[in-house]
Amino acid sequence: MEQKIALVTGANRGIGLEISRQLAQQGMHVWLGVRNEAQAQPLARQFQAEGLAVGLLPLDITDPVAVAAAVARLAQHSPHLDVLVNNAAMQTTDAQLPSVITPELLHQFLETNYVAHVRVTQALLPLLRRSLAGRIVNMSTSLGSVTIMSEPGHVNARRNLLGYSSAKAALNMFTVLLAKELKDTPIKVNSADPGWTRTKLGGDEAPQSPAQAAQVALWLATLDERGPTGSFFAATTTNPW
Repeated sequence: MEQKIALVTGANRGIGLEISRQLAQQGMHVWLGVRNEAQAQPLARQFQAEGLAVGLLPLDITDPVAVAAAVARLAQHSPHLDVLVNNAAMQTTDAQLPSVITPELLHQFLETNYVAHVRVTQALLPLLRRSLAGRIVNMSTSLGSVTIMSEPGHVNARRNLLGYSSAKAALNMFTVLLAKELKDTPIKVNSADPGWTRTKLGGDEAPQSPAQAAQVALWLATLDERGPTGSFFAATTTNPW
């Protein structure tokens, strides 16, 4: 059986790192999408010492030239792509209340957490179409669910982060519409909500580890032909849009 090929963006730390590790443990060759190849070399060597098949792919998702170069480099080594996990994202402590967020910051969120993922996915679709069972996993959050954010009793409804939430909501719409467009192909597209996790973004008080948070993405990346498409999943539930 031909080895499956995966690419995880933002793979150098946190949930992206754990998704990469767990996909490689499934026997896939995983390309670690990283902004700084030199800084990520120790990580690649660590994975390889664990017997995992990984490679480094320099990839700044916000730079169209860098994306094109990364796709060309990937195509030289891999005849197809079976799994794309759009994981890279930004967050900030700057004010994001709807009444005060700056247009510049809002634009940065939309560019990094939404537009860049559309760009990367579009660029990689030719390789994904060569897979017998392509899988696209967009890493989202319940903070991007309009339904959840409008429920006063939900634990996340107290957060009011226009930049982060609106970009993730847009990413969810991309999931739905891309899945609709690709419904007659072997490619499945889903959004994943990893939950509150102990990462640089989530902080030390979060209840779960990155390894636990990676489970939903691992599941969606390895769906069989009967699996869902165009849906939004947390670890144990289907999220409302």
